[in-house]
Amino acid sequence: MRKSLFILLACISPLFILANESVAPEDEGGKRDTVSTLVLYGDDVLPNAIGSMSDEAILKLYDSLSKVPTASTRLLNNIGMFLQVKRMSRDEVVFLMDSLFEADNVDCSIINQINIYITEHPPKLELVDVEEAVDQPFPAHDVYGVWNTSKPHPYPTSLFKLDTTSELKLSSRKSGDYASPLDKIVITSKYGNRDGRSHRGYDLDLQVWDEVSTAFDGQVRFAACYGGYGRVVVVRHYNGLETLYAHLHRYNCKVGDVVKAGDVIGLGGSSGHSTGSHLHFEVRYKGIALDPGTMIDFKKKKLVSKSIHLRKGKWGYASIPVGIPFHTVIRGDSLCEIATKYGTTISKLCEINNIRRNGSLRVGQRIRII
Repeated sequence: MRKSLFILLACISPLFILANESVAPEDEGGKRDTVSTLVLYGDDVLPNAIGSMSDEAILKLYDSLSKVPTASTRLLNNIGMFLQVKRMSRDEVVFLMDSLFEADNVDCSIINQINIYITEHPPKLELVDVEEAVDQPFPAHDVYGVWNTSKPHPYPTSLFKLDTTSELKLSSRKSGDYASPLDKIVITSKYGNRDGRSHRGYDLDLQVWDEVSTAFDGQVRFAACYGGYGRVVVVRHYNGLETLYAHLHRYNCKVGDVVKAGDVIGLGGSSGHSTGSHLHFEVRYKGIALDPGTMIDFKKKKLVSKSIHLRKGKWGYASIPVGIPFHTVIRGDSLCEIATKYGTTISKLCEINNIRRNGSLRVGQRIRII
């Protein structure tokens, strides 16, 4: 973080408010010559003077490289990221720089290229939250009261603090039914802790250019590049849920579009913080992440239940499928005994409950059976 603050103070501040420029004496005309500070980390930058290329030329370069089997995924990610920097506000550039410096392997080539570019082309002023009037016919206005198109997750924690337990219908005449976001489902990472960090969704494997579809009927609330998400689309649904689709290669929708479950909203890719092409899929309610596996059976491409109970805790919600049997763990229980009792397998229990075979059970813990 110290390194990040250094880059922001040494680079961002001079670019935006011109408060840290080297100032030469006034000439005879009364004008001052100024020299902006440029911070570089080593000599590594992106290839082919990409900073002077047009958006169209950068896209052609990206597309041509993506067809080369030996092309570096990291280079492709960086080129896509740089293209998005040209459309970012000051706040978004600051957020991106923080994220880049917090990465496990700091990539100086993209950081230097961004520094060079924003020295010559200072980003526009920060975005102002766009909240439409509450009488507009946007989905779930009775839940949110606002329609914010500038951030993926704009909601304050106060929005859910007075909640207790509620039931949401996932499939109904009004909200429609579920559609799989991808034709072929291969789960590479589930919801929960991953490498010591919280992973707030499911990662689904795909190839660049694979079609990505919205899971439920709704309206596109956000479609832009945002930090580690890369190119990301957020769809708000009529029951108050919002689904998020990140690391896209291309958009196939825009803010305000009304979509039906199964409509293609983008093409898969590896933009943002991504080590390879995949879809990062999230489900949220009032900005709070829910475990998608409690409501969607991704492999069978169907809902676990047509409704869920949302039970509020201190920091968020527990999502519980309605009508699905659970076993409450008592002292002395083991996964083997539970599996035998309900005629299932330990592997199945671990898969649907996102637990480890060798993990410990807690008294009072609820284990989903099917």
